[in-house]
Amino acid sequence: MASPALRKRRENVVDQRSSSESAALRLIAAERPEEILPILLEEVVHLGFPRAAAVEVDFDSGEIKPSASLNCDAKFLEKLRTSLWSGENPIVSALTGFKPVLLPDGVIRSGALYLHPMIYRSHTRCWEAERERRSDCLAVLNSDPKRKLQIQQQVCTACGMRSYISMVIGELGRNTRQAQLRQFRNLADRANGHLSRLFKVEHYYNRMRDMDITIARMTTVMESMADPVILTDNQHRVIIQNRAAERFFRVPEGVSEGGKRAVEFNNLLFSAALSSMVVSATDTSRDLTLVDVMEGEEVLFEAVCAPTYANQARTGMVTVMRDVTDLRRADQEVRANLDKLRAAEELVRQDRDRLNVVIENVGDPIVVADNSAKIVLLDPLAKDLFGVNSTAPDPQIVKNEAKLDAFLTSFTFSFLDHQNKAIHLFNPASGTEIEYAARSGKIYDARGQVAYTVTVLRDFSTWKKLEQLQLERRMLEMEKFAATGRLAGTIAHEINNPMEAIKNAIYLLKTKVEPDAAPIYDALKSETERVTRIVRQMLGLYRNAGQLGTFDLNGIVEDTLALFSRPLSKSGVTVDKRLGQVPPVKGSADQFRQLLSNLVVNSQDSIQGSGQLIIKTRFTKSVRGVRGGVSIVVADTGSGIPREIRQTMFEPFVSTKGEKGTGLGLWIVKGIVESHTGRIQVRSSPGKGTIFKLIFPVAQT
Repeated sequence: MASPALRKRRENVVDQRSSSESAALRLIAAERPEEILPILLEEVVHLGFPRAAAVEVDFDSGEIKPSASLNCDAKFLEKLRTSLWSGENPIVSALTGFKPVLLPDGVIRSGALYLHPMIYRSHTRCWEAERERRSDCLAVLNSDPKRKLQIQQQVCTACGMRSYISMVIGELGRNTRQAQLRQFRNLADRANGHLSRLFKVEHYYNRMRDMDITIARMTTVMESMADPVILTDNQHRVIIQNRAAERFFRVPEGVSEGGKRAVEFNNLLFSAALSSMVVSATDTSRDLTLVDVMEGEEVLFEAVCAPTYANQARTGMVTVMRDVTDLRRADQEVRANLDKLRAAEELVRQDRDRLNVVIENVGDPIVVADNSAKIVLLDPLAKDLFGVNSTAPDPQIVKNEAKLDAFLTSFTFSFLDHQNKAIHLFNPASGTEIEYAARSGKIYDARGQVAYTVTVLRDFSTWKKLEQLQLERRMLEMEKFAATGRLAGTIAHEINNPMEAIKNAIYLLKTKVEPDAAPIYDALKSETERVTRIVRQMLGLYRNAGQLGTFDLNGIVEDTLALFSRPLSKSGVTVDKRLGQVPPVKGSADQFRQLLSNLVVNSQDSIQGSGQLIIKTRFTKSVRGVRGGVSIVVADTGSGIPREIRQTMFEPFVSTKGEKGTGLGLWIVKGIVESHTGRIQVRSSPGKGTIFKLIFPVAQT
């Protein structure tokens, strides 16, 4: 059945035929390509064909579908629907052959059908092919009866227009004659000629409309750009420019003579830059300094040029000028910062190299893990300990890895910043299990989150052996010293009694000595007194101070603490140094070292577990005289001194350490203090700690 539009058109045809209007005039009167096929179908039916339809090819999908019909039902139109890929379909064969075909009764449906393909063809070349004198115009190629083109080639290489492919189908009646078929074919050819003409006209019309839209869009884009954009011809004459470019190359109204000369100078510089780039044929950008006519300031531009072509012939140049004044300043700053960054990077590299050297030569296994407790760095000793370099891991090494993973996970997700913990690991070198002291710390990022953890494993067994040897050696020396002291005290005590008797006897003989024997008596008396002094020195274990001099008291304190830093740290004792500015002290530096060593050792032994040791030095000026005093305070948080031995603690062989002590430490301290004309102040509380304050006089400078 025909559509209402076709039915209405058919009524118009009847009216027009009654006025003797021919089919040719109706086709010539058509103004749109869409009007040709309906007119053709009406004329086919008028020729005596009961039904008529038209199908067209969709190039995008390859589908063949009905586009117009007259007196056709839906079933008939559905049988006409097919695809280009159905090669066995007679409709597809007729389309690819581009020749009329008569299909017998029953091929598609009951009743014979006459199929006439319609394709874009003409004996006149298109405008593009005519201008370029080309012979590959699609319309001319399709007009050649000997040439058979593929459907996918139906695009004109000259103008780019895509062809149309349609087919007019008419159903033959019972009395259809050959004359009617010839009329059908002639009518279809004439309709195809008009359709090709209108199709080409519409193609050019659409191209012009698209070109106008494109030009309008490009103009809008150019005007909306903040950068100057200029289109020039081959003689560098300006064809079009946006408002940003007019600011530099067009003389505004009311401008002074200086502004006009600035515009002329800008145009001269721009033309010279374009000519230079065209001559070089390699440059696509160039720096160009122009004068802002309105502001009167120089502006640095980067002129980026690209040639325009039409039919492979160069027609001009498009230039976009980017304001790079601020960009160049920023570039200079970036380059300066880059130089600074490179210098900083070099320092970081040196620090990294130094750190790697330290890590490789520290002598202890070092493990670095990330914030998820995954190992990221191992030093060579740690690699041996955890089997990184071994191909077949030992089961003991696997246990080491499990212990380390548990330790790192526990520390990483804890709230502790530092942790000291013992961990037992299998040492492949010795083949035994060794106790390590694992000291761990955390490294935080800028947000305060844990970034890495560093763990140093120290062989605890070696340090324990060394500490035991040092302790045994020290106790042996103390025992030797104590035995020597006891022996010296015993000998001196036994000699002192007879010497007192001899002195008394000499004193009684004074009145009975003859004058001639007086020199002998004086020698006897002098030598006896010298022996007495020697005996007294032995009773006091007196040591000659040797050559006296001046020394830095704070330096003595630093040296002593450096000597005992490791034992104090292993015992859990933290040291608080509060060293003031003191003048040089006159005396024996060795004896002061011995004095501080005895006090530090006593404080360490009195602290059970963790504790604190405080050492302060201070100089106190005298208000009335020229002398002042230097004080040394040694305080600890240990167990303190029992009340029952405070009165005798400076006597020899008095000790609170039992068999570990010799009882000579504080006795030696007292002797050294007294030999330097100093004094001792002691305060102690059981369970809270002890404070020793030693005061020595010095001359003010």
